[in-house]
Amino acid sequence: MKPNDVVLSWSAPIVPSCSLAGISLGMHVNDLEKALSNYVCDESERLYGFFGSPVLRMERKISPDGAGGYGFYVVDLELTNWRLYYSRSDHPGIELRALHVLVDEWKVYAVKAWMFECLAEEDMPVNSYQGKLPEGLGLGNLVCELLPYTALEYDSAEEWFYTDKNYGGVEVGGCGSDLDDRPDQRIMALTVIKKSPFGSG
Repeated sequence: MKPNDVVLSWSAPIVPSCSLAGISLGMHVNDLEKALSNYVCDESERLYGFFGSPVLRMERKISPDGAGGYGFYVVDLELTNWRLYYSRSDHPGIELRALHVLVDEWKVYAVKAWMFECLAEEDMPVNSYQGKLPEGLGLGNLVCELLPYTALEYDSAEEWFYTDKNYGGVEVGGCGSDLDDRPDQRIMALTVIKKSPFGSG
């Protein structure tokens, strides 16, 4: 696919082992940057807007050997709904990360989306990434809702859940606890990776 054909969308499906936000694993940095150039809102401020996304500020950090990545952060703090839990807008608990694209040897090896909104228990995110996994689950759903579709292996060092190899490569971030300790935790982050290190298959 040519860079100009790449559609970066806030509602693009999450495809395990393949893509998130329309960004495919294995894409070369040159092609990614050409695609990103179509979504510049303000070049001097490094502001970008994908289809359906809020305005995001991009930070690019790539070493001379092609390792690093691109971080996209929410600009409008009101979209984080910080007043629900915090007394000030610069509280360190407020999440500003929205999307990260990680590269190695000049190629994309992971794409990660965060839920940056503070929510009441019954609410679902409306500004964070809206793309869904094949089962219709995404940010804000319960981690345990994935269990009918994949085994989940908890990595206590990384504080991530990994889907099994039959499902495909996805890292699932909850509240930093195993499901035995917190069965009601929400999906706070999702990362598409090439393959899962755990599970059957």
